[in-house]
Amino acid sequence: MFLPLTVIYEVFSNPATNTFAWVRVEKAEVIFLNDFRWSQQLISWHDLLLLLEGGLVHFHAPKTHFARDLILTGDTPVFATSKHALVYIKAGAIDDVETEMMSVRWRQFILQSQIPVIEQVISPCGHCFANFILLNMQT
Repeated sequence: MFLPLTVIYEVFSNPATNTFAWVRVEKAEVIFLNDFRWSQQLISWHDLLLLLEGGLVHFHAPKTHFARDLILTGDTPVFATSKHALVYIKAGAIDDVETEMMSVRWRQFILQSQIPVIEQVISPCGHCFANFILLNMQT
């Protein structure tokens, strides 16, 4: 469903799972986190909150290729897919305050059905995607 993003924009998609997971994110027009599962090793909770509100975020970069770490500023749109909303667990229990801080930064679309595999041959369409987003912008 979000593949049209890759046709329309310069997209940073799914960070790697290593120390330099976010290299090239600073060049992206859009960030697309497909099947996203938050982990502290990937990005700190605080940095993810900052990323989603357009705050300044520092990302590690290999010094063999970069003179300094990467800095992302501005309001780069972030799209993500996931089975569940993100929750913050502290001392074995859900931290309601942190979880609420995260949830207010997302606009969620909950899909109730799946397109049968035989019908999943739709080409990415920028026009159709834009209509989907615009029609669902009402709060």
